Amino acid sequence: MPRGVKIDSKKISEVIASYALTNSYNATAKQCGISDKTVKKIIENNPKEYEEKKEKFSNYCDRLIYKALGKLEKELDKEDIPINNLTTVIGTLYDKMRLANGESTENNKFEVEIKVVE
Repeated sequence: MPRGVKIDSKKISEVIASYALTNSYNATAKQCGISDKTVKKIIENNPKEYEEKKEKFSNYCDRLIYKALGKLEKELDKEDIPINNLTTVIGTLYDKMRLANGESTENNKFEVEIKVVE
């Protein structure tokens, strides 16, 4: 985006959403077609909207992880399910959720509580 061009509210929302997913000024800048300094300025000037988007994304990932885990549990009894598909989804969502929360994606310990519904 050329220097001195005013960024509209739609673009600001796009930048905030992208940054909530990537937690990277550079990656967001490339994705949105603006400079990393502009991304940083947008995030710093909109902390409330950024925190809301980050929390919304984290909650969404959490719901999907548990949904995938529920499906995984049901599918474990079948012999034709490609389990690697579900584990890839779970791992990817877990990493993205951690990034959105500003946490490390290094996984030294991972605990999952599975509730059995009778």
